[in-house]
Amino acid sequence: MRIIDSHCHVWGREFLPPSFFRHAAEGWARKVPGRTEDMIVPKLLDGVVDETGNDFVKNMDLAGVSAAFVMMVDAGAPFFGMEPATTIDRQIEYYARLQEHHRGRLFAHVAVDHRRPTCLSIVSRAVRDLNFVGIGEITPAGFTVADVALRPLMRLAADLGVPVQIHTRSGIWTELDGANLTESNPSHPIHVARLAQALPSLKLVLCHAGYPHWWQAAAEAIADYPNCVVDVSNWNERLTEPHEIVARLAAWRSLLGIDRILFASDQVSGPRFTGARSSLSKWVAFFRDLPGIAHTAGYRFTAEETSRILGRNAQAFYGLELEPLVHATAEKPNRS
Repeated sequence: MRIIDSHCHVWGREFLPPSFFRHAAEGWARKVPGRTEDMIVPKLLDGVVDETGNDFVKNMDLAGVSAAFVMMVDAGAPFFGMEPATTIDRQIEYYARLQEHHRGRLFAHVAVDHRRPTCLSIVSRAVRDLNFVGIGEITPAGFTVADVALRPLMRLAADLGVPVQIHTRSGIWTELDGANLTESNPSHPIHVARLAQALPSLKLVLCHAGYPHWWQAAAEAIADYPNCVVDVSNWNERLTEPHEIVARLAAWRSLLGIDRILFASDQVSGPRFTGARSSLSKWVAFFRDLPGIAHTAGYRFTAEETSRILGRNAQAFYGLELEPLVHATAEKPNRS
């Protein structure tokens, strides 16, 4: 079974500014007298660095993941108030090398804030010349994806024929609008639905499927728009409640159909998040065991449906022709 993680993150050195983790560092600093956020931020930033992507691919191998879609994040001045030391242009080159070095394993996405004057030219080059397979992750902050200001970028994506991955979780990193659960929250799934209606040829992925509060709203909003799918990243945070996840999957299947659900983890690379610290193997195992887990919860999922969620849906939605895999642990023949 080919498994595709359709949403994850790999970063090189100094891709993220200190302000990216400032809020989290402030919270942790308050727990220990004498500790300051300036003491914590460098550890957080270094903890997500994987300059070759090798550690990330090893993590995939341990979990039996065949391929992964790597999301870029433009965490610069328009979003976090300061620029990272590594410029956007240099980040693009990094992801191009990463994709080439791990050909068939890592598939790069380009994300450039639409408020940058060079946004369209950078995105166009990344897809047309460097073979990036999608655009994302777009995290709405002070705007919605349905805003007129984003329409040129969205039209470009439609013209290029690549999917756009859009954040639909309430709160991330800085708890961005995390307490606001109304449609006025720019991350609310309704804004993706409005964009889908305006541009029916544009392929859209609702990252995180509205986790945790908008799981039903996400599916209901896009039910009539076949150009939209959901990914299940972040729902691995609920692995302690497997029957809850099964119920959500059954609801999405009822509203969208099984073909519009993509396996994803939001796995981050670097020493703080891979290896023993990673839950990716457990998340894969949950879906491998989904028919049995669903049965104990009073639902029915078939092995065929599991195979679609774990990889076939993403491959079809992206239109990817993947070469036979020889690297991932789950694909290696048994020679015993």
